[in-house]
Amino acid sequence: MKLKNLLLTLILAVFYPFSLLQKVNENEITFISSESKTLASDFETINAALVASGQYELTYHLFDYAPGIKNQLAYVIACIQQLFAINRSHLVLLDFNNFVVSKFKRKHGVTVLQLWHATGAIKQFGNSVARDYQIKNYDYAIVNSEFFIDTFSQAFNVKKENVKVTGIPETDKLFSKTRSSENETYLCQKYPQIIGKKIVTYAPTFRGRFGKGFYETEIDLDFIQKSLGDDYAIIYKPHPLIANSRYRDNDNIIYMQEESIKKVFAVTDFLVSDYSAIIYDYLVTQKPLIAYVPDLETYGQSPGIIFDYEQEFPGAIVKNDQDLVNEIRNVNSVNIKQTNLYDKVFKYRDGQSLQRVIELIENIMGEKM
Repeated sequence: MKLKNLLLTLILAVFYPFSLLQKVNENEITFISSESKTLASDFETINAALVASGQYELTYHLFDYAPGIKNQLAYVIACIQQLFAINRSHLVLLDFNNFVVSKFKRKHGVTVLQLWHATGAIKQFGNSVARDYQIKNYDYAIVNSEFFIDTFSQAFNVKKENVKVTGIPETDKLFSKTRSSENETYLCQKYPQIIGKKIVTYAPTFRGRFGKGFYETEIDLDFIQKSLGDDYAIIYKPHPLIANSRYRDNDNIIYMQEESIKKVFAVTDFLVSDYSAIIYDYLVTQKPLIAYVPDLETYGQSPGIIFDYEQEFPGAIVKNDQDLVNEIRNVNSVNIKQTNLYDKVFKYRDGQSLQRVIELIENIMGEKM
């Protein structure tokens, strides 16, 4: 990976002087993603609000990173395109780490706002873990509460005072009972096999890393489904970075890669996850939550976890398939483990986080270059 980064750095260094010949457009906002070819999650809602305002010139550089020679070449081209977009934009919005910004952002006139693709973090990430390159040149980041300020400041090399507690726009949807009811109706119509079942949703984070590929946790969902019986249905919501899941064509498992996890919450009775930040979102529902973490000891060491997982996780913690089956059978809403994690990670529950982020963007765009 270091060799790939070195080659990419040399290529971008050739184009960098030419990117600086552009004047910065004081009215341009550029969206850059390495996770999706389409606007998704916060990018989608923020973009809709900015389009509706009609105040800014919006440009988009959206790329779905994947391993393989062909995709690597496409990534190089995407980085060159990003280089020019970054260095002519007043504001750059990111939803993931960005190599080009960290290496080749011009010194003056361009502001970078990190809109991280999750409500918070459980695992250590960014500059808090060993990396092939250091993240730098980000100016602002947003978080859901003060609980995350230190973590995000260190991860993105952003001054603590520039980590803004706005709330995360995507969480606004979680506090709408009308939206939840609409999502339930939508999913029941599209997946009638879930009607009348107790729904177990399995939604873990990925394992692996960029450049080396990503893989799924070892779990036997077939065994779990068979053990639970016909009263239950298992929904599998893989992480977006998992490209070739072994459960994609499994008739025993309801595979929902394309559905929003927040929609899936509407029909979920039990969420099974691990170190994914979606557990923060699920806390809003106040429904049972189970951690399936056979690798807790090693994961706690690398990449590491930002809090005492066994003390703070607001639900049962299991490490093998049979214990997971037993816990699903026995858990109910009255024995949910009580912790104060929900209060720590949600400062706002008013459904107005999008508006606060838009106000932050407007303030940045109003700054003199």
